[in-house]
Amino acid sequence: MSEAESSNPPSVKMRADRGGFVFEPTAAVAVSRTRSRFIDCPVCQADHSEYLFHRTGVRFVRCRNCAMVYVTPASDVRSNWFDIASIGQYPRPEDRALCVQDFDALVARFAAEYQRVEGRPLKKAALLGRFLPEFGETETARRVGLDVISIDEAGFHAMTAESRVDWAKARLGPDVELVILHETLEACSDAAAVLSALLATLAPTAWLAVTYSNGQSFPAMLLRRYWPNFFDFKTAFFNTSNLAALMARFGYALTSQAPVVEHHTLDYVLSRIAKDATGAFGALARSTTVVPVRTGAHAATFRHRKNPPEEKLSIIFPCFNEENYVGDVLEALLAKKLSIPKEVIVVESNSTDRTREIVQRFASHPEVTLILEDRPRGKGHAVRAGLKAATGSIILIQDADFEYDLDDYDALLDPILQRKTSFVLGSRSLGLDDWKVRRFAESHVKEAMLNFAQLVFAQTFNVLYQKRTTDINTMFKVFRSECLEGLNLTGDRFELDIELVCKLVRNGNSPFEVPVNYVARGFEEGKKISFVKDALPSYWAIFKHRFT
Repeated sequence: MSEAESSNPPSVKMRADRGGFVFEPTAAVAVSRTRSRFIDCPVCQADHSEYLFHRTGVRFVRCRNCAMVYVTPASDVRSNWFDIASIGQYPRPEDRALCVQDFDALVARFAAEYQRVEGRPLKKAALLGRFLPEFGETETARRVGLDVISIDEAGFHAMTAESRVDWAKARLGPDVELVILHETLEACSDAAAVLSALLATLAPTAWLAVTYSNGQSFPAMLLRRYWPNFFDFKTAFFNTSNLAALMARFGYALTSQAPVVEHHTLDYVLSRIAKDATGAFGALARSTTVVPVRTGAHAATFRHRKNPPEEKLSIIFPCFNEENYVGDVLEALLAKKLSIPKEVIVVESNSTDRTREIVQRFASHPEVTLILEDRPRGKGHAVRAGLKAATGSIILIQDADFEYDLDDYDALLDPILQRKTSFVLGSRSLGLDDWKVRRFAESHVKEAMLNFAQLVFAQTFNVLYQKRTTDINTMFKVFRSECLEGLNLTGDRFELDIELVCKLVRNGNSPFEVPVNYVARGFEEGKKISFVKDALPSYWAIFKHRFT
């Protein structure tokens, strides 16, 4: 929809020949009358949505299954919004030049990520989506051989599936190594059909780079229905998690994602905030000062999984001074039957009791990999050592005591194995239907402090990362190994638990919570967490990893 569509005031005209009234539709009514085709979720195809709001005759809903925000009913009336010049978005040369500059920086980012992973420079790229002719004329574009392919939106959406494949084949050569979908999927009521046609023409080694307005970005969550990106002719609004889920259906895995900083003149920014920017902001609205803006735009890169390995679970098992429990836990763990093969990576940190002697009894077991550290450096260091040795497609972290129920493994793995998510948290709060997850018979003060801290941790995380979790401190963190790509974990103590969640979320993985059983043991039974050494650094980590 355009700004012009929302500027016509409602009116009623008298027809003298019949003496009646004829309504001249408002912009909202006129737009609504063009929309009669109700659609399912563009990502998961579920028909299970909740109404969000109307704006200028357009109905926005959110999928209850994958959190996709989209427009339904959809319209078959299309304007060619892919051609930036044709819709006059940047009438001033300064703003147009900044748009070209920002796109050039995007291409450079994609080329750097391609070279980092593939080990060779990008030589041939193509752009499908929003374009200006100047996009193909920059130094970076020439270096990567960028072809800017013009799309007529109305004609593109009118094509059959077969004609879309023919159209793509005629424009994309077999040597294309990366295709940039620049705000393309957001304009598609059936993004999966468009991707299917596109991928039918590309070599399996080709990458996809997607730019999109992230519906779970801070600007989107803060402004809600007043977020300008909702009204830029788009029909679908992804977040990184459901975009990754859509790409996974076609065998593509996320390699990187990050917010995009746009640069605009101040007068352009103010004109986006108010239609009559000059009247509202005076002299400021005529300023050509360049300002960096985070609008909620994101960019992500995907590559095809080469010969995906068979599913296998890697269980990271750190242990230190756990002679009372470690043997029984390992025996129960190895006896546990799962739907996929497993490996147990035991990391023993040179305990001062009999723990090392006990775990060494399991060294010859075919499912056990034993790592013996020369000295204790903290649980986080032991987990990181285990992650380096893991060979499974899915990773789970398990403590060396019986606070958690091993029978919860199946429920934790099911959403990942069914490709509903890549990251699961086993929530103790959901499992108990209570925010008080710890009960200590001998220390009620520490019990209250830990329970309150648990609540504060979760709520602080939810505000800063725009999520709805109940338990980020849980030991049960289960995720696909590919989620770790590009992450640099540094924590040595218990703060790694928080660092891992924060960085997985920053890398585009939205946690799916599953209720789990939990029985807390007291400090007199060997509980090791310290308020000063562990709780405070862990809480600070929520802020540290959000803003660095």
